[in-house]
Amino acid sequence: MKLTKNAYDKIIDKHTLLSESKTPSAYIEQKQGFDYVDEAYMRHMLNKNFPIWSWEIKNYELLGDKWIIVQGRLTIEESGIVRYFDAVASHRIATNRQTGDYVDIGNDMKSANSDCFKVAVNRLCNIADDVYRKQIQDLTLTSQDISILDDKCKKLSELNKDDISNKVQQSIDDGKINKSNFKSSCLKLDALIEKHKKEK
Repeated sequence: MKLTKNAYDKIIDKHTLLSESKTPSAYIEQKQGFDYVDEAYMRHMLNKNFPIWSWEIKNYELLGDKWIIVQGRLTIEESGIVRYFDAVASHRIATNRQTGDYVDIGNDMKSANSDCFKVAVNRLCNIADDVYRKQIQDLTLTSQDISILDDKCKKLSELNKDDISNKVQQSIDDGKINKSNFKSSCLKLDALIEKHKKEK
């Protein structure tokens, strides 16, 4: 099924809203210096925003007698489109310090499954992004940035430097000029404009 632009925009808007939502502190726990979100909260948000979903455990695996590894698949339906994400998570097997016996292997399996489920919910649905996501800097130029660069390109063209102007336009299109180097690019272009003004 092909998505209409309207349906696509709705999906993007929903995921952006979820990604920017703040997880209530009451549902955030700390373990060994890391923040974790309560599974019940993530399940609630999943039910609320993506009511048609399923969770399937694809595989359980023991790594020696120390770890349980779970592979699972979360499938959701939104705007008539079925999407899924395969996640992997591990959980340390608890043992009795004196006897070395397993304390509760069933509980360890549940914990591994829960961790795997939460990874999938976060990655596929953007729920609890404020806690789990790796921050990625948005380097996209704003329309104002592009307008400033366009103005500098026009000045270069007026100085018969279309070759430089075209290179700048191509660099904007390719993302080579972005937020990280916008100011330095402007300074370089200003210097070029001044240089060629003097040469004219």
